[in-house]
Amino acid sequence: MSRTDMNEFLAKRVKSSTPERLELIGAVIHEARRMSTRTVVFHTAIADRLGLNPSDHKCADLICNETGPITAGRLAEVTGLSTGAITGVVDRLEKAGFVERVTDPGDRRRVVIQGTKEGRAPDMRHLFMPIMEGTAALCDTYTNEQLALIVGFMQRCGAVTEAQIAHLRATLEQPPQIPSKAPVKPGHLPRKAAGPKPTARKR
Repeated sequence: MSRTDMNEFLAKRVKSSTPERLELIGAVIHEARRMSTRTVVFHTAIADRLGLNPSDHKCADLICNETGPITAGRLAEVTGLSTGAITGVVDRLEKAGFVERVTDPGDRRRVVIQGTKEGRAPDMRHLFMPIMEGTAALCDTYTNEQLALIVGFMQRCGAVTEAQIAHLRATLEQPPQIPSKAPVKPGHLPRKAAGPKPTARKR
């Protein structure tokens, strides 16, 4: 989207549409998009380094660094993958040594998936250390008030993204709309499409 198109888009959606404010909000949206692309590329590079495909890597990352022990059903809900696909993901990650299936201590009838303590899960955490160190050094250049503002903004951006994820999934699950046909009245046959009139034969 060009700068002019972005300004026209924002002018209809923000309270104050001064040129300076439109420019700043447009820059935020642009940089957020660039950061999203960089994040995808970064995680793809991590997956390549670990010998995983991006989907398997993100599931392993969720289990080892965010959710902790989780059921396959809940992991399917979080990722949007089908339960069948999640079974394949967990099988591959378990075989590669990143996760393991264990009995839930709180409910012996339930199985949860968790990161391995002595397998390859620590290798994944090790690869994230440099970017964590760089981010920590960057944050150290801001005041507490600025950091609190940044955290709040990121949390609210996350809520916007999660709402859009839910919307896209709900739309995807809706059955396709089939156009209804007009009912045919009793005793009436549907009219055939008009075609070219037959030409008279010459004798």
